[in-house]
Amino acid sequence: MNALGPIGMKFIEDRAINIETAVRYGVYTGERRDGGSVVPSVAGRVIAFPYFENSIVVSEKYRAPPKVFWQRKGGKKVFWNTDVLNDAALVGSGALLVITEGEIDALTAIDCGWPFTVSVLDGAPPPRGNGAIEDPRNDHTGRYEYLWNAREQLKRVRGFIIATDDDPPGRQLASDLVSRLTAARCFFLKYPAGCKDLNDVRMRHGVEAVTHVLNTAQPYPVRGVYQLSDFPLAGRLETYDTGWWTLDQHLMLFAGEFIVITGVPGHGKSTFVLNLIANLADRHGWRAAMFSPEMPVVPTLRDIVRCIRGGHSERDDIDHWTQDNICFIGNDPATRDDDDDHTIEWVIERATDAVWRHGIRVLVIDPWNELEHARGKHETLAEYQGRAIRMLKRFGQQHGVVVIVVAHPTKDVVQRDGKLRQLSLYDIDGSAHWYNKPDHGIVIERMDDIGMVEVRVAKVRLSPETGERGKVRMRLDRTSKRFETLDQGNAMRPS
Repeated sequence: MNALGPIGMKFIEDRAINIETAVRYGVYTGERRDGGSVVPSVAGRVIAFPYFENSIVVSEKYRAPPKVFWQRKGGKKVFWNTDVLNDAALVGSGALLVITEGEIDALTAIDCGWPFTVSVLDGAPPPRGNGAIEDPRNDHTGRYEYLWNAREQLKRVRGFIIATDDDPPGRQLASDLVSRLTAARCFFLKYPAGCKDLNDVRMRHGVEAVTHVLNTAQPYPVRGVYQLSDFPLAGRLETYDTGWWTLDQHLMLFAGEFIVITGVPGHGKSTFVLNLIANLADRHGWRAAMFSPEMPVVPTLRDIVRCIRGGHSERDDIDHWTQDNICFIGNDPATRDDDDDHTIEWVIERATDAVWRHGIRVLVIDPWNELEHARGKHETLAEYQGRAIRMLKRFGQQHGVVVIVVAHPTKDVVQRDGKLRQLSLYDIDGSAHWYNKPDHGIVIERMDDIGMVEVRVAKVRLSPETGERGKVRMRLDRTSKRFETLDQGNAMRPS
């Protein structure tokens, strides 16, 4: 049996590791011969770390003064202490496996009561920068061959404490390991100030400090998977009324929501939206941006706003109000330059500019079919619409903007007798995303020729905080362009 001589004992003791632990794992001293081979010797200056597999030495790693490392030629690429991966207690207990950057750190963890510990074979690689990792396709013959050779055993391990050094090479090694073992199963360590590895902690602060560091290992963040404590404190959802008391029981708005409005052309969808954004500006100070290529800003939209705000007699004041509360997304009004494709990406870029320039809280796209719908080469209409809606929702949530999309229904809503059947959000051309994705879905339907309009809130995702599904009847005054409330049976006006 190889022996650990005086130089080796002092080396181990200087690192605050029990000599009995080192001897138990086969550490010995030797002398280096030509070609790098090591001959066991009590008086030798080389520290040898045998690598056992099934209790047979399959490789060895050597350390000589001052700090020179090499391996036995032809050795098998395995973890140091790889036999622990076959320990039924590791798998059966659901314990975490500690992976260190070197044998000394592994011996430190074992000596402090963590027997399920292994060390990597080749230490840490040079940092590559930009978060790059070594290509795992080369693992069966490359630096991480020891991981490849242990892949079946590692699949049975519940999780891993990545105990690499806190320096650029150690962090690179940690990134490479986590990329292969998956972040969901990996934990990282926070070392005390002035310590870069477990052995530093042992020498400076003692056994209890090593135990504390290992016991408080933190899970690597996994994008899209969070615990309750990861979420910032927040109060109840803050909602905002529409300015129509009868409608508020069905529709209460909140920052960042996505609203879809549909209805037969000519039934008042656009006018309803203009009334809504006027109410939101007056009641909550919300500015709006409008992409409405079907209607010219001047004179059409301007004149409708003038009517809603009080008529032509006060139009200078009304135009100032419009200047302060509404901006318009579209072509250059001076040059009529139409070189840009009005894609969903283009509109979102302009809307983002409007957030920063004008502080908008509402984005209106009216109507959806006037966008340039640039589908991917192999993208179906439903796939495109799902992607576009996700982009709009992401924009709204990131900036706290209410996104309102006005979308026309398909032509088949007209029945054979020429009458219109009752519309639903499923009648919007394209896909069921128009019902499934919005926070509120609204159908506007004209009931007669004298201005009676039904506003039906067909979808409420966050009920009851943001309202309950239902409908109200309103009057659209043809002269003033205003939507006005009507008493709604048993509905109670708030005091």
